Amino acid sequence: MMNKITPEFIKSYQHSVQHDLGEPHTGGTNWQHAERIAPVFYEILEIAQPYSILEIGFNAGASALLFLMIEEELYMHSIDIVENDKSARFLFYKYGHRFLKIDSIDFKPRHNGFNEPFDLIFIDGDHSEEAVIRDIKNSLKFDPLYILFDDVRHPSHSYIERIITEDFKDKLEMVKLWEFNDIWEGYSMALCKVKY
Repeated sequence: MMNKITPEFIKSYQHSVQHDLGEPHTGGTNWQHAERIAPVFYEILEIAQPYSILEIGFNAGASALLFLMIEEELYMHSIDIVENDKSARFLFYKYGHRFLKIDSIDFKPRHNGFNEPFDLIFIDGDHSEEAVIRDIKNSLKFDPLYILFDDVRHPSHSYIERIITEDFKDKLEMVKLWEFNDIWEGYSMALCKVKY
């Protein structure tokens, strides 16, 4: 049963980001806009109905926390090249979340005992063109039902939308695109269904 996004939920989430998670190692995650972002994460979970999520790019764990606060029964695993000890420990003890410090280049099915497919994979790591293509190819090896992309229309990496809609059009169908240009330019997410 997913938790509803209420003002109390938003306050609890923001408090947890500020007090329970570590500092981001890259970029500045500004979750004061959680009242706009949380309903999108809720909708993503409603559409995809995942049992398991793999997150590529953990940073401080704010996205993982949001997914797990909405649906506490998720099996969620995150990978990143930098470990955020405080965040990883908190999410493990509170939700059973798993974290592995590894580059997504090296993460493959059955690696380090992770042998189950992931229903949803969230690609939010290295945003370079080469890395996004590599992460899509590696993600498809896990037989996901959906892949979620961050910053698909960001001016610094506008190629992400082209990669999804042109380069991988035979494998990915964009189900929904969310844009938050009023928060910051190019902040956007796209949920894609994997074609089999």
